[in-house]
Amino acid sequence: MSEAQTTVGSFLFDYLHKLGVTHVFGIPGDFALPTFRWLQQSKLKIITMTHEPSVGFAADGYARMNGLGVACVTYCVGGLNMLNSVACAYAEKSPMLVISGGPSPADRKKDVLMHHKVRTFDTQRRIYEEVTCATAVLLDPETAAAEIMRVVSAVLENSRPGYIEVPFDVVDMPIGVIPPTVNHPAPVSDQDNLNAMLEDAVAAVNNAKQPVIIADIELHRHGLVDQALAVASKFNIPVASTLMSKSIISETHPLFIGVYSGPLSDAAVQKYVEDSDCLIMLGALITDVWFGFMSTSEKLSRKRTMLATTEKMQIGARTYENVVLKEFLERLHEAPVAARKTGALPQPAPEPKPLSDSEKSASISMETFFRILGLHAGENNIITCDTGDSLFGAMKLRTKKATNFIADAYYLSMGFGVPAAIGVMAARPDNRVIAIVGDGAFQMTGIELSTAVKFGMKPIVFVLNNDGYGTQRFILDGPFNEILRWNYTKLTELLGAGVGKKVTTNREMEAAIREAIVSDQMYLIEVILPRNECSPSLKRVGEELGRLRDKDKRKETA
Repeated sequence: MSEAQTTVGSFLFDYLHKLGVTHVFGIPGDFALPTFRWLQQSKLKIITMTHEPSVGFAADGYARMNGLGVACVTYCVGGLNMLNSVACAYAEKSPMLVISGGPSPADRKKDVLMHHKVRTFDTQRRIYEEVTCATAVLLDPETAAAEIMRVVSAVLENSRPGYIEVPFDVVDMPIGVIPPTVNHPAPVSDQDNLNAMLEDAVAAVNNAKQPVIIADIELHRHGLVDQALAVASKFNIPVASTLMSKSIISETHPLFIGVYSGPLSDAAVQKYVEDSDCLIMLGALITDVWFGFMSTSEKLSRKRTMLATTEKMQIGARTYENVVLKEFLERLHEAPVAARKTGALPQPAPEPKPLSDSEKSASISMETFFRILGLHAGENNIITCDTGDSLFGAMKLRTKKATNFIADAYYLSMGFGVPAAIGVMAARPDNRVIAIVGDGAFQMTGIELSTAVKFGMKPIVFVLNNDGYGTQRFILDGPFNEILRWNYTKLTELLGAGVGKKVTTNREMEAAIREAIVSDQMYLIEVILPRNECSPSLKRVGEELGRLRDKDKRKETA
């Protein structure tokens, strides 16, 4: 198609394809149908799903693997329904583009009461401003190309969602001038501030007896993992990850000591990190999950920490404005830092031991579930986890390769695991994806296995059935935590594809995962657990949050 014939719709999807996007996730609706027609005619593949929240989670999972995810929905009833999963992507810095259909410019001028409209025609865009880094409504085809490029550029630069609203008639219009692709110059540090920070960083590391690097999620989102590992390797500094950044570096790396999350961590990891006299937090999003939902004011003194992120640079109480994280890491690698003698380091979770004969006949516990999973999951398996014990129980699960573990470990929205697996499978079709999800979360988005079947995807899905909202029970229990007990394995019969299995013992669990991994079918494995069974980490989370949320427990600890 020549430039003169290029439409808004064809330009949009051709541009995304050139950026490496291969799949778009969505649900059509009348305002978005013309956009979907252009999407169908493009080189991109459409994965239509069953519910808009799942569309967002799938685009998020794809983005974490591929660098840019795309969700396409209709006006308001679709876009606003997807808001929670876009908020998750914003909170966890995942680069997702939201494309929404919309009313025509003529309709907007008349200000009619049109279906799907909420308050004003601009309501959806204004709401999305809270969960995106850039927005655009393409009312003028003459400027549409420039607006598309502006929003996508912001998404990639900030690693956060962006929003483009395409009126149903504008998408078919010939596009105006297509500006030349602009290679934005890389941001440059204020050299005086960078030099000052480097001088202080070198002094802090050289004077430290036990420096530790926390390699957190921004390193992955901005493609800086290799630079951080180069610093760690050259100076022999141990590295820990967080729940959010679990597996962004290989958990078999010789300097990797484990996952740090305050008192939820392995005791040796927690002590080593909190005893550090120079804690180097690279790309860190410092959240309450980072500290295991507990106060660390006494454990991690600011004067012993170094924070280097895309938004803030700080050593002790001193801050450094306009210092670029990438440039800081590159310069630090060349700085006169003495290689450390680390001595004995905490060891990551070891390879799990095979089950004994007596253990095989026992009922499944959360600990043995992850132990069996660790025995049989291989390098080709990518694991997506929902919130709850699907996540906290997996802390000690040692992944074999980098970026083999995906979870919403800060936003903690239930329902993430299965649709995120759809996105991961689209981005990594040669990998076998294992999704771990609680029974409550599965009832929210588990029907997306229909999407997997539709598109020939074959995940292995474990439904951890402890008969309700197990996480909440440890915080504040009541009948509101009860859910209807489904016969989950019957879902494969409903969908007409896949294998459903229910397991109650370790022997049955081990047989099921062995069978599933070598099979060329989708597997849904329901894992029956005692009602109050949980990992020690989840129990600690529940107890701590219970002291905060339950007025009776607050009185007990006052």
